[in-house]
Amino acid sequence: MTLKVVQTENHSDAAATTLEPLRPGLHLLAVRALGTVDAAEEAVQETLVRAVAALARGQLADPAKLPAFVAGIARHVIVDMQRARYRLVSLESLPVATHPSYDPDALKALVSAEERARVRAALVSLSESDRDLLGLCYVDGLAPGEIAERTGEPAQRIRKRKSRAMERLREAFHGADATRHAEARLPTREARATGAEGQ
Repeated sequence: MTLKVVQTENHSDAAATTLEPLRPGLHLLAVRALGTVDAAEEAVQETLVRAVAALARGQLADPAKLPAFVAGIARHVIVDMQRARYRLVSLESLPVATHPSYDPDALKALVSAEERARVRAALVSLSESDRDLLGLCYVDGLAPGEIAERTGEPAQRIRKRKSRAMERLREAFHGADATRHAEARLPTREARATGAEGQ
């Protein structure tokens, strides 16, 4: 072991001893910021390691400012840990449907996308008053009585309007489906030309 290595190790030991009285304050700072004792202890340890390295490099010009210097390092460590926490979210904290293991097959995804497109097309075919009423019911989550208070119409009329609007939406939705299937059944030009359509 060289003299330089011995001197470096001795300097590190001396720096660690000097920093040790700051541990309780650092721990309190870290617990307040990170919320758990384990995370706080990890932050304090990382802070002290970085502080020893910084002192070994002679980065502290005024020894009287040691506590403020180390507190600054601690704040950087805490921010780094908070950023890492946001990047790495525990699976236990997520709904089951968002877990990587929950992966609907491609066919189901395509069907869902097609159905959403058909619902949008059916909604567009409705009158503006029907769309507004259904929006109040199913987007804003209002009951017929609440809508009646807003619009000044009797609640019974709102219920009838809602029922009729839903029936028109249902017809538009299934009508689009029937049209799509009818188009799919039309014979192609090639089939008509060869007489294959009747086979």
